[in-house]
Amino acid sequence: MEAEINLSESLEDYLEAIFNLIKENGSARVTDIARYLEIAASSVNQGLKKLNQEGLISQEKYGPIKLTKSGFKAAEKIYCRHKILYIFFNKTLGVSKKNADQDACSIEHALSEESFSKMVEYLIKNNYIEKKNCAFEMNTEKEEVKMTAEQLMLDKIKVGSKVEVVKIESKGRLKRKLMDMGLNRGAKVEVKGKAPMGDPIEIKVRGYSLSLRRNEAAEILVKEV
Repeated sequence: MEAEINLSESLEDYLEAIFNLIKENGSARVTDIARYLEIAASSVNQGLKKLNQEGLISQEKYGPIKLTKSGFKAAEKIYCRHKILYIFFNKTLGVSKKNADQDACSIEHALSEESFSKMVEYLIKNNYIEKKNCAFEMNTEKEEVKMTAEQLMLDKIKVGSKVEVVKIESKGRLKRKLMDMGLNRGAKVEVKGKAPMGDPIEIKVRGYSLSLRRNEAAEILVKEV
């Protein structure tokens, strides 16, 4: 049996940030973490040193930060805890998405295991989540968008086609970035062009011309207009 690793609130934040950045962008670097948490890079370096001493991360000189097996397990647990709290606030209490996310951040470190377990039981009982690996998965049967022949990810759409945004599949900062660009559900998008290798992709949305990386476009589910 592995020993339980007790981390401070700040170290849990670093670990969760690394997990989310790798999940969203495929890698995590000091500057990415500093920008994600809105703190100084020097503070990040101190936190990474402690995480490395705990055997939770590894990093070659000037290379991206990687999670060890133990680090991934710990980070996933923190991430799941945050999502459970977010679902509880947003889905059961009707708190706005922004405040639900902020409130989850505020109390995820302080909530007792007993209270958290009871919350999980409640959400499972009322079909908000399903118990799987990583403690849970969102039960999205009522709102899940099924991909059909007319629905594709934006990176698969041909130049000249006009489509409508159905759903943004990504989470966290990338999702917020895409939404801030006007790529909300229902937005009409025209694919204006693609680079020779398909990256980047030029689109027009809400009267503006934008350039998307292919991995960003691959997170946007659209349907033909």
